[in-house]
Parts: sequence; structure tokens; C-alpha cells
Amino acid sequence: MLRSSRLLVLATFAVLAVACAPKVAPAPAPALSSPVPSPATPASSAPVVAGLVCPVTGAVYTDSYGPRGTGFHWGIDMFKPEGTPVVAVEAGAVRFVANEGGGGNVAYLTGGDTNVYQYAHLIDFVGVDRVVAQGSVLGHVGQTGNATANHLHFEIRIANINGVRVNPYPTLRTTGC
Repeated sequence: MLRSSRLLVLATFAVLAVACAPKVAPAPAPALSSPVPSPATPASSAPVVAGLVCPVTGAVYTDSYGPRGTGFHWGIDMFKPEGTPVVAVEAGAVRFVANEGGGGNVAYLTGGDTNVYQYAHLIDFVGVDRVVAQGSVLGHVGQTGNATANHLHFEIRIANINGVRVNPYPTLRTTGC
């Protein structure tokens, strides 16, 4: 009888332990990823902005977007001789900033799609801040700021100046650059 009493006590404790155990909520479902790729997203899966023209025709460039040294390179470098015209990829409002740190002379084009296109290292600007048509000359290729050769550094920022930066390479390839 002593043995069966012990079993009864152990069984009672087992039932109580299960009944009183803290309830564990199921793990939350993983968050859906943003439709805009992270900075490390390969060019093959980056979005393509349609309807643009090439910012500088005949340039030599590669997919240079991504990690570089200890930082991150947010654009594509398009190599052409100094003085080569750089044009508005779409109609919009252009704003010029002289000597903007590492970018040197920079033009910001806010397109009709609300995306902002950055043009850096320009040797000069053509005109003043204004509304421009697609294909209008904004300035000329240079080597201002933190640059070691004449080239255009081109970026795409989705929706506004502080928007998510995306790899411009697929868009440039689509334009026929």
C-alpha cells in the first residue's frame, strides 16, 4: 500500500506540474520583407525604374554598388572624359550643391515619379536650380570631391531625397547605357 501511495502522490504531482506549467505562446510569424531590397541585394533582384534615359551616354561602368572597403558605395560610377555632358534621366526639378564633401559638385534631380537621382563629381553645373525636361544637360563629368578619376557617380533614391537607395545598375542597363 505504501508503494501505491507513493505512485499516487507522484502521479498527482505530474498532473499538477503539467496543469500549472506556464503557457508558451507560439513564436510569431517572421515579418515580411520590405519590397525594396536591402543595400546588399544583388543587381539581378533590384527594382528597375522605367522610362529613364541614360545620364551619360557611352560611359564605361560596372555594377560597383555595394560594400567598398569599410563603407558602402551607394551608386554606380560611370567613367567618361572630363567635360562630357550629363543629362536629366527624366523631367523634374534640379537642385545644385557646390562642393558637397566627398561628392564634390552634386546635382539632385527630383523626378516626376518623386524619386531623387543624384549626380556627383561634376566639373560644373549648367544653369541654376530649375525645372528641366528629360535629356536636359545638367552639368559635365568631372573629378570633384573624393574621386580619383573623371566619372559620374549616379544614385537612385526611391520616393524622396532620404528614400531607400537602390542599385541603379539594372535601371542603367534597361535604359541602354
